[in-house]
Amino acid sequence: MRNKENIVKNHPKPTRLLRDIIIISIGLMISSFGTALFYQAGMGSGAMATFSDGLHRLIHISYGTANMAANAVFLILLFVCDRRMIGVGTVLCVFLIGVFVDIGNAVFSCLPIETASIPIRFACVLAGCAMMGVGLGLYVAVEQGYGALEGLVKYLCARTGLGFDKVKIGQDVLLTGLGILLGAEWGVGTLVSAATIGPIMRLGISRFQPLLHKEIYP
Repeated sequence: MRNKENIVKNHPKPTRLLRDIIIISIGLMISSFGTALFYQAGMGSGAMATFSDGLHRLIHISYGTANMAANAVFLILLFVCDRRMIGVGTVLCVFLIGVFVDIGNAVFSCLPIETASIPIRFACVLAGCAMMGVGLGLYVAVEQGYGALEGLVKYLCARTGLGFDKVKIGQDVLLTGLGILLGAEWGVGTLVSAATIGPIMRLGISRFQPLLHKEIYP
């Protein structure tokens, strides 16, 4: 049976780690560019952004501070639940997502997305959700540590036996609902992201895992 022991045995650990870092970085870049495209459409925010917006309105701190505080709390929760979920992927999430989102915003702001018609903006929302789902699916499939939210989803999947998409949708709906109750701004894109990113991630994970965990790497 193919397993991680076979992979480590057949390939030098530094080489495998470097390969995984590159793949995780690519996945995070795709996801972050999707986030930027979604943002430029101006039809609502993703689940975590909605929750952070509500939090910053509730306790009167900046959005950035609220987002960092929420992520820190979720990361601590993940550490308490299962510290094995934390690894190089977790570190890359912390340092790369913000950079990639900024680059994506700079690129997409050059396009007339904000002033485009509603159908075009909605198409950008769908494209952004697809990019987020595929990118997150790619980095999760590497299995070298997760961001706080993805790690908690994996933990709950293991504890409950539920599918990744169901737990992810539940998590996104919960964060979105809490954000809205706290007074966050939202739109149709908020609802679309909560319903679609989880299933797209699950599909991406199921496609990428067999390729990434072969006994012989290409």
